[in-house]
Amino acid sequence: MRKLFRFLTVFFILSLFFTVYGAQNKKNTNAKKNIEMTILYTNDLHAHVDPFLFRAIDEKEKVGGFANITAFVKDVRKKKDTVFFFDAGDYFTGPAISTLTEGEAIVDIVDTMGYDAVSVGNHEFDHGWKNGLEKLKKYKTPVVLSNIYIEENGQPFWDKPYTIIEKNGIKLGVIGIHGKFAFYDTITANAIKGLEARDEEEYLRKYIAEIKDKVDLVVVLAHEGTPARQSSKGAEDVARALKKDIELAGNVQGIDILITGHAHQGTPEALVVGNTLIVSTDAQGTEVGELALVLDSKTKKVLSYTNKLNIIYDKDITADPETQKVIDKWNKIIDEKTKEVVGKTEVTLTRSYGTESLLGNLIADAIVYSAESKGEKPDFAVTNSGGIRTDIEKGNITQKDIIGAFPFPNALTVLNLSGKDIISMFEHAAGLTNGVLQVSHGLVMEYDPAKEAGSRITKLELNGKKIDPNKKYRVATNDFLANGGDGFSQFLSGTERNDVNGYMMYNAIMDYLKYKKVVSPKLEGRVVAK
Repeated sequence: MRKLFRFLTVFFILSLFFTVYGAQNKKNTNAKKNIEMTILYTNDLHAHVDPFLFRAIDEKEKVGGFANITAFVKDVRKKKDTVFFFDAGDYFTGPAISTLTEGEAIVDIVDTMGYDAVSVGNHEFDHGWKNGLEKLKKYKTPVVLSNIYIEENGQPFWDKPYTIIEKNGIKLGVIGIHGKFAFYDTITANAIKGLEARDEEEYLRKYIAEIKDKVDLVVVLAHEGTPARQSSKGAEDVARALKKDIELAGNVQGIDILITGHAHQGTPEALVVGNTLIVSTDAQGTEVGELALVLDSKTKKVLSYTNKLNIIYDKDITADPETQKVIDKWNKIIDEKTKEVVGKTEVTLTRSYGTESLLGNLIADAIVYSAESKGEKPDFAVTNSGGIRTDIEKGNITQKDIIGAFPFPNALTVLNLSGKDIISMFEHAAGLTNGVLQVSHGLVMEYDPAKEAGSRITKLELNGKKIDPNKKYRVATNDFLANGGDGFSQFLSGTERNDVNGYMMYNAIMDYLKYKKVVSPKLEGRVVAK
């Protein structure tokens, strides 16, 4: 009996051992079968090829720079086996290097950065869609865009709606889209005359159906939704959410990864809608997003993920020499053209999206001065906060600084508006979907952001008198706003319009600075959120 007991005991222990060992071994085997991959991403680079001071991140240390981004990506690719790198559009428009080359320099530089594919944003159309098409055709990097069409012949603006990329046995189908609302809301009408933006959801469904059986994961590079705030720091102006992207992911099945741009809204943690992961950076090349995925080896379904935004600190990275060489080539050309000092500022000129700003005050006053120099007698001037793209540091101001701060090819325009339309215009501004209007001296707008949109204005006066809804006012602005840009449709009711063709806004600002020589604007309570 004792022998039988000992035998059964030994048998039980051995059985338990092999059961545990087998289970553990099976677990390890399954772990080895899982596939790890990484998607790096950017959006809204806005031609910030050089590191710069971005006060929303750091008051003292420079961040970003295309050569630093290249170096960061190469480092990740050395450490990890399967790495993809994508951009969701708006690499054009920002510093003068893009404006004065109409994007050509940016294409040349981006081609050195190692992207697997890029899509197209609204600012790729800033110099007209034909210029955009010409420049995009120069890319060696794959470009994808699926839903913009030429009205005249019904042909796609871009003939590559998607691309399929395979690395280490993982196939990604990458589709590019541009949101219809964002297309018409934020691009000046003349630049896209002759183009049609078609429903992004319809075209996504079409191309997902076309590629879903050929790929393991579907990645969408989207440029859509609400435009970004343009402020020097903080988020107190307006909260930016990726509402349109969340809606898209909910309405269109089959998107695994949605990399989005336009809102300049970073996602420290990926947003999850059904089976879709939504990611984005805070833009301007200040960060590189890093989405690490673990896939099931058989189904290629996402088992787990982590996402982070890597701030690109200039002090911590050695710039990639190949990318830097191309940047230096173009900078030399641009610096020679824009080195003239046009004025001096005694304070750093910063921006704001929801209140007046030092730079906004200066630009609005410059518009009044320039309109008067052209024989006009405006009552006041306005400019859109979203059109002011960078701060101007204290000290000498060069042509390059001005073009970087106000890079768009928008011309001076003066027209009559009724007081009724002006009140409506400022109510739209107070809604903050496109930011407040920066205004010239003498105009005061106060609003309560806690009130319902459309009834937020608590004070709107010109030279101490309320805006009279029955009176006509002469308003100086830029042709982007005059054509109803940023949702300011009230301008379309304007009369006696005078377009000073060829007189760009950055020229107007330069002329004002040359006249003033030294500026030191102050916050005067022109636009105040109560």
